[in-house]
Amino acid sequence: MRWLMEFYNEGRGIFARYDIEAPLPAAAARLGLNAALSEYPSPPKRGRPSLFERAERIGGQDASGWVLHRIVRASAPGSPNAVAPHAT
Repeated sequence: MRWLMEFYNEGRGIFARYDIEAPLPAAAARLGLNAALSEYPSPPKRGRPSLFERAERIGGQDASGWVLHRIVRASAPGSPNAVAPHAT
């Protein structure tokens, strides 16, 4: 099954779109996050993470800053659920 997904990194101001082949949305989200991390690697950090950064990680936010903004199932062209993929 094909999934169209959008990721956003607020701290870096980056918006990325991907078209992923995966059986389930959770698997597609993992593959999409890996694609975003490989296309836009995080800049190297200096020193230990701050108390705030450690608290964000505990709260479930990904340390890379990427957030899955939207995921939809890719449909046949012309169907009501079809979403046109955009170049990043």
